[in-house]
Amino acid sequence: MENLFDNKVAIGRKIYYCTFIYAVVLSFLQESNYAPLSSGNLIRRLLYIAIALLLVKIYAIDEYKLKDISLKTSIIVLAIISWRLSRSVNILLYIVFILGAKNIDFRRIVQLFFGTVCILLVGTIIISQANIVTDYIYIRNGHYRHSLGISYPTDTAAYVFYLVLAYYYLAFERISWKSYIVIIAIDCFIYELTQARNTFVLILLTIPFIIVAQRANGGYLVSRGIASFYWMFVPLAAYLTVFFAWLYDRSNKLFAVVNHILSGRLELSHQAINKYGFSLLGQHIKEHGWGGVKGFKNFNKSNFSYFYLDSSYIRLAVIYGVIIGILIVVFMTIIAYRSVAHRHFALAAIIMFVSIHCIVEQHLLDFNYDPFLLALLAAFPDNVKCIHASGGNYEKKRS
Repeated sequence: MENLFDNKVAIGRKIYYCTFIYAVVLSFLQESNYAPLSSGNLIRRLLYIAIALLLVKIYAIDEYKLKDISLKTSIIVLAIISWRLSRSVNILLYIVFILGAKNIDFRRIVQLFFGTVCILLVGTIIISQANIVTDYIYIRNGHYRHSLGISYPTDTAAYVFYLVLAYYYLAFERISWKSYIVIIAIDCFIYELTQARNTFVLILLTIPFIIVAQRANGGYLVSRGIASFYWMFVPLAAYLTVFFAWLYDRSNKLFAVVNHILSGRLELSHQAINKYGFSLLGQHIKEHGWGGVKGFKNFNKSNFSYFYLDSSYIRLAVIYGVIIGILIVVFMTIIAYRSVAHRHFALAAIIMFVSIHCIVEQHLLDFNYDPFLLALLAAFPDNVKCIHASGGNYEKKRS
C-alpha cells in the first residue's frame, strides 16, 4: 500500500513538473513576438491541456479529506466563473497550479522556472538582434526603448525582475557583494535598453531588503525585527492601490505627483473603476495597449487612445472579480506570514517585492513571470539553515 502511494506521488510530481515547463513555454510565446507561434487563440487552446492534466493530478492522484477536496473544488468553480466572465484563461491556469502543488518541491519549481525562462529570454534577445523575431523600438522623450523580442519593453524588464527574485531564492545563503554588483550591472543594462524606470528602481531596492533578510536569517535581532514585518506589505499594497485609485482626483496636487511617478497608471485605474466598477466574479473589458504588432501600430497613431490596466490589483478588482482578488491577496499574505513565522526570510522578502511590483505591473497571474504563489501548498523548508557569522549557536543574541 505504501509503495502504491509512493508511486502515485512520483507520477503526480512528473505530471506537475512537465506541465509546469509546458505552460511556462507557451505563456512565454504568448508574451513574445514569435508570430504566428504567438497566436493568442492557439496558445489558449494548448493551455487547456495543462489545466486538464492538473485537474487529473488533483482529483485522481492526490489524496485529500472530503473537506479539503470540497474547498478546492469551490475555489476551482470560482476560477472557472471568473475565466468565463473575464475571458482570460490566466486566472484558471494559475489557480489549478496553486491547488495542484501538493507533494511538490517548491525549490524545484523555482529551479525549473529560472532555467526555462533564462534560456527563453536570453535566446529571444539574441535572435531579436539577428532580426529573426521583431525588436519593436518605441521612442519616449528622445530615448529608444527596445522590446528585445518581447511584446513591450516593460515586459522584458519584468522578466529580469522575476528572474532576480528567483535567483535570490535559489542562492540566498550564497549571495555576496559580488552577486549584488552583477545584479546592478544587469539592471543598468536592461534599463538602458528598455527605459523601464519602475522596474529598474525596484530591482535596486531589492538589494538592501535582501541583505536585511540574510542578516535576519543569521540571527541578527534588529534585522529579524525589520524582516518580520515584510508580510504586511502584501495587504497594504493591495488595499492602498485600490483605495487611492478609487479616490483619485486629477486636480489634487498630491495625486498628480503620484500619478506622474506611476507613469499615469493611477488615472487609468481610476477611469476603469468609474467606467466598469468593481466586479464580484469577473467581467471582460476591452483594453488598448502598445504591446505586440497591433499595439506597436497604435503607438505610431496620433489619435490613438491608450487604455490598459497595468496594476495587478486593479485587474483583480475590476477584471477577475473582487472575490478572486481577495482570495489571491489572502494566498500571498499567508505565504509571506508563514515564511516569517518559519524564519524563511528569503521567500518573505520575495513576496513583499512581488506585492510592490504588482502596484504598477500586471504580471501577478502571468505564469511565465511569477511562480511564487505556488508556495501556498508546495513543500518548502520549515526552517532555513542558519548562517552563522562566527560559528556560534542560534540562541546567541545579536543586535
